[in-house]
Amino acid sequence: MSQTVKAFIQDSYQLISASSPTVPLHGDDTLKGVQFLNELLNYFSATGLLTPIAQHITFTLPIGQEEVTFGDPTYIPTPDVVNGRLSNLQNAWLELDNVTYPLIIENRNTFFASYKFDPQKGLPRFAIVTNEVDLTRIRFYPSASQVYTVNIYGKFQLPLLTENSDMSLLPMYQVRYLRLALAKDLSIYKGRMQAWNKQLEDMLREAEQTIMSVSSVNLNIETEQESYLNGSWRVRAGI
Repeated sequence: MSQTVKAFIQDSYQLISASSPTVPLHGDDTLKGVQFLNELLNYFSATGLLTPIAQHITFTLPIGQEEVTFGDPTYIPTPDVVNGRLSNLQNAWLELDNVTYPLIIENRNTFFASYKFDPQKGLPRFAIVTNEVDLTRIRFYPSASQVYTVNIYGKFQLPLLTENSDMSLLPMYQVRYLRLALAKDLSIYKGRMQAWNKQLEDMLREAEQTIMSVSSVNLNIETEQESYLNGSWRVRAGI
């Protein structure tokens, strides 16, 4: 069953209402609830670990275009892809005439620290991600010599919510966690910290572990013996 953000905030306040859980919201209660809820969603998107749902999107990469931006449609100037800021890129590939060309996701620092040359155009082999506050940029290297369809699989930051927004855009297990996380933040800023007890803290931690367990983000650290941007690999790849 769908629920508005305002009703969701009411539920969070009920968890920390020390006197009576049925006391209606008053003053800036709803405003603070919306503010802290958006802060939590943005905080979760920092790494993508607590944003469990990944999406598969496609878009066209024109000839010669080196960079594509991802962001909210309300951002000015309008990003190239308006699904929201890309918080975690997990896989990327190109398609042309039913042929798939996997892209290598390279670290930005490694890319700019490596010896490289800029061919006029060619088959893009690398996707270099740069995260900014409101945007994510992906540079495709080298730039495309033909029009390709780009496939991106990753996690995107949700748009800002209002009190009339619908919480159904989030999975129910994330809603449960958010309800508890929002209640904890509200208890601090609204002077109700005495109502946040150990039982609620244990429920929050259990819900957090559930979110992390369904996240598709891989936290394993893998090191490469050589950069794909250097050495004989470049020659073998024909770049």
